[in-house]
Amino acid sequence: MGSTDSKLNFRKAVIQLTTKTQPVEATDDAFWDQFWADTTTTVQDVFALVPAAEIRAVREESPSNLATLCYKGAESGCPSEKEKQAVLNCTRILSRILPYIFEDQDWRGFFWSTVPGAGRAGSLLLALADLLFCPDFTVHSHKRGP
Repeated sequence: MGSTDSKLNFRKAVIQLTTKTQPVEATDDAFWDQFWADTTTTVQDVFALVPAAEIRAVREESPSNLATLCYKGAESGCPSEKEKQAVLNCTRILSRILPYIFEDQDWRGFFWSTVPGAGRAGSLLLALADLLFCPDFTVHSHKRGP
């Protein structure tokens, strides 16, 4: 993350996940966008600012917030030029939190539970499959003509 302010804001959002007494609504885009809106987030920043102990705390104390974070992180499709950094940030955050979800026996079925339209695992796999073939993101586009 580029500036100290953006790192601080990201860190505050992580802390809010564990300290909010009520689950954060999935429709609260202003809150969830804090996790992937910064244009200079690196994988090192995500791993430094989201400690394992806090992932476990969210999993135990605010499971709906962890579930929503996963769900919101997997909502992306082929990104526009502007959205590419947000998609990378979503991927980095999911890479950080998924191992802690699967270390808890009670959470192992999480991705096989349903959300409207498809199961969480299906949503995540479809999003990843979409990203595998996004022109100018993961593959070169074949523009024809001069």
